[in-house]
Amino acid sequence: MIHPLDAARTSAIFARQARVVVRQIVSGQTSLDNPRPPMPQGYISQVPGAGDLFYRDTDDPPGGSRGTILLLHGWMVPTDAHWFRTFWILHEQGYRVIALDARGHGRGLRQEPFSLTGCAADAAALIRYLDCGPVLCVGYSMGGLIAQLMAKRHPHEVAGAVLAATSTELRESLLLQLVWTGMGAFQWWLRLAPRWSWSLAVNAVVRGDEETTDWVVGELRRGSAEDIAEAGREIGRFDSRPWLEDVRQPMVVLITCTDLLVPESRQRELAHRLEAPVVEVMSDHLAPATTPRRFHRGLLEALDLLEYLREREYEQFRTVGQVGG
Repeated sequence: MIHPLDAARTSAIFARQARVVVRQIVSGQTSLDNPRPPMPQGYISQVPGAGDLFYRDTDDPPGGSRGTILLLHGWMVPTDAHWFRTFWILHEQGYRVIALDARGHGRGLRQEPFSLTGCAADAAALIRYLDCGPVLCVGYSMGGLIAQLMAKRHPHEVAGAVLAATSTELRESLLLQLVWTGMGAFQWWLRLAPRWSWSLAVNAVVRGDEETTDWVVGELRRGSAEDIAEAGREIGRFDSRPWLEDVRQPMVVLITCTDLLVPESRQRELAHRLEAPVVEVMSDHLAPATTPRRFHRGLLEALDLLEYLREREYEQFRTVGQVGG
């Protein structure tokens, strides 16, 4: 049970940090300022071991691919609304980019009960279906939890990962305890909230092109209220600390330094446990929306660092093989 004094103290901290986030937002371009670019081709395919999965695929860029990236979105914000500025930025850097909606989000599967392990299994099944693995995962917030599960439970499908705005657990901070304990009321609101309330919520965070904003609101409302609320409860139960040391793929942690929901200290703990390098972005938990230029600069830096780690690992294996031979 959360004590009222602790809740009041957390509210004060939240308000103080929120003012910092607002200053960042008004000083930089948000993801909604300009009309959205065209989306990559979307598909719905019967994927063995998963079901009818919706995903987007840029296909290989002209001149060949540096590899395939799997984008894993955050809680409540499905693929299109989360990554619509990211697809072509990564494609222009030489990557094939694939993304799917997690269960209960957007056009994702409606399978009860929601589980993060199920989301990881769906993503791994899609990689096998497309025969495009192993892939580089870019997991944001909830997507970072799914990426950790994929690396542990489906290692042959994951070559490495960038884990952004995420942690080993999202339940020990007081603010997050307040969030997860309110899932019942939140589920009720998701089910009954009119469109104008969603528009109000989006405009409270970012303001910009009206058509793009309306489109984002429509995408946010696609989700299943029950599944999204249960996803929140699942996130609150997640803890990778007992098994994270078993993960062997190279990883980079992308830290959002003014994050209210996933404190910087939690993100650094994740990097410490993985012995992973970090890339810092001076932004909040909604970095892809509030400060997309900063976020994408950081993401590209993290991917270059991940590529370096993979090349170094390959050279080490080759040297060991030569010595052994």
